[in-house]
Amino acid sequence: MAQSLLAVRKRINTVQSIRKITKAMKLIASSRYNKLKEIYDSNTAYISSLKYAMELCLQRVDFEKTAIPTCLTKNPGNKKLYIFITPTLGLCGSYYYNLDKLAKKYLTKDDDCIFIGEKGYKHYKNKVNLAIHDYVGLNENLTLNNVNYFRHELDKLYRDNLYSAIYIIYTKYLSSMSTEARIEQLLPLKEAKVNYEKPLKLPFFDGQSAKVADLIVPHYLDALIYRYFLESLISEQTCRKNSMENATSSADKLIYNLKLEYNKIRQQKITQEITEIVSGNNDTLS
Repeated sequence: MAQSLLAVRKRINTVQSIRKITKAMKLIASSRYNKLKEIYDSNTAYISSLKYAMELCLQRVDFEKTAIPTCLTKNPGNKKLYIFITPTLGLCGSYYYNLDKLAKKYLTKDDDCIFIGEKGYKHYKNKVNLAIHDYVGLNENLTLNNVNYFRHELDKLYRDNLYSAIYIIYTKYLSSMSTEARIEQLLPLKEAKVNYEKPLKLPFFDGQSAKVADLIVPHYLDALIYRYFLESLISEQTCRKNSMENATSSADKLIYNLKLEYNKIRQQKITQEITEIVSGNNDTLS
């Protein structure tokens, strides 16, 4: 009986220690999430306006008379390049599981892949034709300058006709409780059409609209890649925050049940000792 009490007490202490860790990790993830959410909200208006301006600009470009920007041209062949954004750290629930499930449908032995994050690189480095790990830590120091440098490298690879298309596998942020693993085509850039609610005159450009497009499209690509990276980061912190919150709640329930068990065993021990004392007194009196 004493051994049982000691074992339950030891388990309660262990769960309480784990609960402190999960609660601390939840607070850290929540703090990072709040900071990233502010950046995300600010970035939403920026990329929407930039996309709108780019689409307006492209509508004024006569591609029959001028050269098509590299990012809009289609390269021959079937060789593909994937950018796979994964976490480096664990304890983020189903975040990597959903990415892995999606990647298995697309990544093959014939494809090349640029890995952002350690988990994806460790898992898939031997499952693709070429595993590029030069940018594994890019998400740990996410800045527009770093993204700009990364985009220039992608432009060079695409301009040299090494790949017919470049795709990005990332996690889209939907809400504080929901994320979704997705794959999007990065290059060639899909030219979208602007839908107007009311008739709107297209703007006039000072100079050739094609030259303006050559200037604005790279900025849009920078913003688009930065957006994908940012969504992956905020999704990771969302999943980690929710995962640690669930773990803390589970620890609270387990501690509650263990304390009930401890009190039950303790009460049984006290009852047994009282019974033994009463029985001993009765034997003495008789």
